[in-house]
Amino acid sequence: MEILNVKNLGKKYVNGDNEFWALNKVNLKVNKGEFVAVVGKSGSGKSTLLHLLAGLDNPTAGLVYINNQNIYSFSDKELTVFRRKYIGVIYQFYNLIPVLNVRENILLPALFDGRQVNDKRVNDLLRSLGLINKENMFPNDLSGGQQQRVAIGRALINKPKIILADEPTGNLDSKNSKYVMKLLRFYNKKFKQTIIMVTHDLSLAKQADRIITMSDGKIIKDEKNVKIKS
Repeated sequence: MEILNVKNLGKKYVNGDNEFWALNKVNLKVNKGEFVAVVGKSGSGKSTLLHLLAGLDNPTAGLVYINNQNIYSFSDKELTVFRRKYIGVIYQFYNLIPVLNVRENILLPALFDGRQVNDKRVNDLLRSLGLINKENMFPNDLSGGQQQRVAIGRALINKPKIILADEPTGNLDSKNSKYVMKLLRFYNKKFKQTIIMVTHDLSLAKQADRIITMSDGKIIKDEKNVKIKS
């Protein structure tokens, strides 16, 4: 069942007389429950693609359909509400609120959306993230791996249909990178959540169901169930 459909998506930047297409006529379909890795060199367009899928930037051309809805037909307010309901975003740099503790950071999207989340669900999420004894700690008291797990919890709290992860292990050591990948795989398999992950690490990409390779703003390769040599 298709959950994402991207049609001729493009993003152009203009600097004086110079034009640069960071993304150029990208077409992409993703089914519900797929785990997709997007790889490519720096400047290939992979992060630009993710930001446009999340509705965090405006495209120059093209359409993005999520759950059969064109997200760029929404007003800014409608898009914000849609994003909180359907999309969870995991950033490389965590973006946690330093004055909020672990539990409060995780609950933030639900509070913005006016949702009541029962204690059992929150505790189950904290337990699966390995944070059940850290819920009253603040971000600055946590390790990088623990902060990233909080960011993952925040992305998951509203049970989004799509999780967009932008270099989620980029600031982590190998041990914590493996833990984060294990968590993403767990939620992908258990709850059939669709995951689209941008990464420069080919060893992590090999754990996805599908690997998309980008270059110069275009998709140059789209493979399923393949092994990539690093």
